[in-house]
Amino acid sequence: MPRIPSPNEQVFKAEAPSQETGYTHPAETRTPSGIAMAFQITSPFDRHKVLMPHALVLHVNPRSLQESYNQKIERIQTRGGFVEQHWGHELTEISADGSTGAFMNIYTGITSVMRQRTIAWDRYRDLHDLYLNNGALHDPFGNIVLHGNIMIMYDRGTYIGSFRTFEVEETDESPFAFNLSWMFKVEETLTKWPFGSPFSLRSPAFQSRNATQLPANSTNPLTT
Repeated sequence: MPRIPSPNEQVFKAEAPSQETGYTHPAETRTPSGIAMAFQITSPFDRHKVLMPHALVLHVNPRSLQESYNQKIERIQTRGGFVEQHWGHELTEISADGSTGAFMNIYTGITSVMRQRTIAWDRYRDLHDLYLNNGALHDPFGNIVLHGNIMIMYDRGTYIGSFRTFEVEETDESPFAFNLSWMFKVEETLTKWPFGSPFSLRSPAFQSRNATQLPANSTNPLTT
């Protein structure tokens, strides 16, 4: 499993993925085939601070990734007709479909019986546990005492939010892997790589401007 060191092991502020963290943006290398989707957990007290010493990298990138943008419109029927109230945009939704890696055991090869002793199973459980906890910290009785957020780092940008759904499917067509699908609700966009941006621009480093907080929903935070 690739390891991405924490951008702030001393709990500094995080801005965007960069080469200093082991996460290379495709705008820097022009090799998107080597870019993996990664997750982090943010602090309950400051969502711009990450907690894990290393990021959780997906074992297999999603087959498809969809971003949904919706307007929030309320329609009220009156005697004189309909009245529409426009409340702006809904929170952005990121939906992904993919699969786990093949359940490969070093002693038996591809297996479904001993899949719990494979690397693919461990990486699947990492993602499943990330969804179950969703950035929350529990006490010994299972009650939530603190709640952080999930950070997604990918070639489209860096997002903060939480998982809303997570589905696992096992089929006859793929007996040695699970089909996965999940939906992520974006609450804040740290970095958004606009389409058509010059590839010569580089992403800002995590640790270069820790004292400066990146404004939310920034449309072009790239620096030369």
